[in-house]
Amino acid sequence: MPYVIAVAGKGGVGKSTLSALLVRTLSERTGEVILAVDADPNANLGDKLGVKVERTIGQLREDLLNRADEIPAGVSKQDAVMYQLRLAMAEGETFDLVTMGRQEGRGCYCYINNLLRTFLDSVMGDYRYVVIDNEAGMEHLSRRTCQRMDMLMVVSDPTAVGLTTARRILELAREMEVEFSHSMLVISRVRGEVPDGLRHDIEDAGFESWTVLPHDDEVDRLAEEGRPLTELSRDSPAAAAVRQLVTRMR
Repeated sequence: MPYVIAVAGKGGVGKSTLSALLVRTLSERTGEVILAVDADPNANLGDKLGVKVERTIGQLREDLLNRADEIPAGVSKQDAVMYQLRLAMAEGETFDLVTMGRQEGRGCYCYINNLLRTFLDSVMGDYRYVVIDNEAGMEHLSRRTCQRMDMLMVVSDPTAVGLTTARRILELAREMEVEFSHSMLVISRVRGEVPDGLRHDIEDAGFESWTVLPHDDEVDRLAEEGRPLTELSRDSPAAAAVRQLVTRMR
């Protein structure tokens, strides 16, 4: 069974940055290919990992609806979908990436989630680690895109509002009876020390553990220049913090 890490949080707090650094760190640590899943309709994990995403599950959905009659006789729809999903996977040297994308036409987004869930169930066993970058907020949990997690990692900025959202995500996961073995709160973009007042709120948020991802000027510079986080220096504050974070996962 793979070790599944689901990264969640409200928009703009650094979910995709953390997800990309986790993929890089886990691959460096294990020497293995990591499965990265961009389950955020505002997909940018591929950019942060330095690969061009040619096709998303959302685009595949439209193709299936428009070309359903072209599936060869004797080939089940599910087999055709699984084949196309494997073709849609972007491959890097240290990771494979599948991107959910947006629905492009009318209809329920549930079908895309079902495709993603079925696909993940079929391929996750080929990997030791899976990192899922989820959509902003709590919607992915209510749709149950990810059924089982070893680690639910919720990202927050160092604000009271961000912590309230993080707490709600954890509460929703429990209410929905989503299966996760461990939970970690990651406070991102911290300059200096976490204020004492905020530290008390963090410790009362209900997470099994928490850690800090410090503000990193190099991360900002790469983003401004449109360059991937695979170019981030190993001794940068963010890279060092994620290496430490990985050692704490169980």
